[in-house]
Amino acid sequence: MDTCRRQPGTLVFPDCLDNRVLEAASQLKKQGLAEPVLVASPFAVRDKIRQNGINAAGFTVVDHTSPTLLEKNVETYLALRRKKNKPVSEKEAWELMGSSLAASAMMVRRGDVEIGVAGNLSSTGDVIRAGLNILPKKAGISTVSSFLFMLSPDGERKYIFADCAVVPEPSPDTLADIAIVSAEKARNLLREEPRVALLSFSTKGSSNHPRAHLVSEAVEKIRKRAPDIMVDGELQFDAASVPDLAALKSPGSIIEGKANVFIFPSLEAGNIAYKMVQRLAGYTAMGPFLQGFERGWHDLSRGCSAKDIFKVAVIGLCLERGNLLN
Repeated sequence: MDTCRRQPGTLVFPDCLDNRVLEAASQLKKQGLAEPVLVASPFAVRDKIRQNGINAAGFTVVDHTSPTLLEKNVETYLALRRKKNKPVSEKEAWELMGSSLAASAMMVRRGDVEIGVAGNLSSTGDVIRAGLNILPKKAGISTVSSFLFMLSPDGERKYIFADCAVVPEPSPDTLADIAIVSAEKARNLLREEPRVALLSFSTKGSSNHPRAHLVSEAVEKIRKRAPDIMVDGELQFDAASVPDLAALKSPGSIIEGKANVFIFPSLEAGNIAYKMVQRLAGYTAMGPFLQGFERGWHDLSRGCSAKDIFKVAVIGLCLERGNLLN
């Protein structure tokens, strides 16, 4: 966080008419970590702040329904759709760009802010759709997915879990996308080289099931597309995380049972696993963070706290800048 204090980041909150966002934004500003931008009617923001006695001095408020801004956003969106050979009517463009999510995504696209953080009031589907409509994807990546930053109770062990929130049944190509972008995020969040394990109920062909073959196929695709990534699979969790068992089950594995990035074969597996680790082992689960977009665009759980929003904002800025947390 020292980097953020030296040069505070900029982020936009589309779902800002919420006490939790206002509290988180106030703390970000107070601690000198970020300059929050609130996207809503200035009158509605003022009333919300007054009702709750929140100190919001110095906040920037952008009215997404301002005729000048709305017209600019509509023109940009129409041009984007034409460029994709997927034109829409002016009526559709005006309706879409009248939302705070779309207007905020435009701000991220233009570079007016570094990241956007939403989802405390909007659904995950709406947050992702706004990103897909407006933000470019990373070069060579076709999939928008998510990851969780998992931190042990003593703070000594840090892992990346993906995908636990977005893609239900990834194909080999989709799993490869998820693993490649997760490795990139791991370089920014972990103080060590990513060691990526693609998980399965099988280790190195111990099962001849199509689901195991899907994972091993994804590993081969990763090695061809990103040969610099230290990756192995298909691996059972113990073969990926326990060196002694790795030596027994997968001798010669490049990650040697020391994986710090775990890629799950399905959304149900990832979602169940992270919640078990969180609830039974006491790990802190930060996120999920969206990945696959060229710029930072992150989703929140609608049950999040102000503290959760604060953490997502800080980590999101670190990810965008490529800085380690410190």
